[in-house]
Amino acid sequence: MAAMLPWFSAQPWNAASAHHGGRVAAQAVEAARSQVASLVGARKGEIYWTSGATEANNLAIKGVVEASVPAKRRVVTFAAEHKAVLDTVGWLGSTGIPVTVLPVERDGSISIQALEQSLSAGDVALVSLMAANNETGVLSDLAFVAELAHRFGALLHTDATQMVGRLPFDVRELRVDLASMSAHKLYGPKGVGALFVSNDLAIAPQIHGGGHERGLRSGTLNVPGIVGFGASADLAAGRMGAEAPRQAALIERFKAKLMRLIDGVELTAKGSRVLPNTLNIRLIGADAEAVMANAPSVAISSGSACTALTPEPSHVLRAMGMTDEEALECLRISVGCPTTEQDVETGAELIVGAVERVRSFN
Repeated sequence: MAAMLPWFSAQPWNAASAHHGGRVAAQAVEAARSQVASLVGARKGEIYWTSGATEANNLAIKGVVEASVPAKRRVVTFAAEHKAVLDTVGWLGSTGIPVTVLPVERDGSISIQALEQSLSAGDVALVSLMAANNETGVLSDLAFVAELAHRFGALLHTDATQMVGRLPFDVRELRVDLASMSAHKLYGPKGVGALFVSNDLAIAPQIHGGGHERGLRSGTLNVPGIVGFGASADLAAGRMGAEAPRQAALIERFKAKLMRLIDGVELTAKGSRVLPNTLNIRLIGADAEAVMANAPSVAISSGSACTALTPEPSHVLRAMGMTDEEALECLRISVGCPTTEQDVETGAELIVGAVERVRSFN
């Protein structure tokens, strides 16, 4: 907030302007670009500003397809991806672009055999696989998938929104070609994101206008938001080493208390590697929305916040083989930098009480 405030008031300049104020704003934008690039192991010129990861996903997927030769335009993705990827791929399919949505396993992991079979056709332009699932926290082996995709001449895009700032994420080590991210997942401002595009890669712009962002994404830059993104990237880099194990311990404490006090608790991604701050559980015999209503002071969810207004079971959990009834009994719990041990203790007790009340109604 301290980094952003001057750009709302004393320094309200347009970073594209040629006057002195514009040049000062442009310098701030480039400094933030360096900060975000450093966080993900990229070069400064490989970071492009967007309004968030949803726009970054659209730009990456549509941009690659549009820039590809007609004989090699198929997009491969997975059934547990974020809607920002699935809906983009679905729209491409409606326009005649060949798309393949592969299933995932019961633990949320992908089938390498199915992916390799899809790639073997030789017409795949892009594979899109999230770094970490936003509902279950399941982590992907991006380096292995990148090697496989490149072997068949395909690019790899990853929606890295959930991982960047929480765990080490290096585009060079992982060999990803494009990566989407959002500032608000790092405690930065909402409404600003970025897309990493590997230097040797040309993709087609999806927003046309004044030629901002080296022609890839036109539109007046959100200078306060971008500066805030840069500041949050620096803060995340500094605290990640301590926060990841601390948050993992909090999640373990929460899970242990819940399972000690009530029966019928199942882990939805059992056996998979997951984010340190995320837990997805099924409370057998207790509707998740009813549990949330009976514990209103606990900020938990029954799925992604991006689809919370859609009254249907999580598409991620259904992709993992759950029935609608099972999926509706699942809660997503996450902790963060402000979360304390007392928060975890109190939250678990409130959820236990809510589950007992909901089950008593059945």
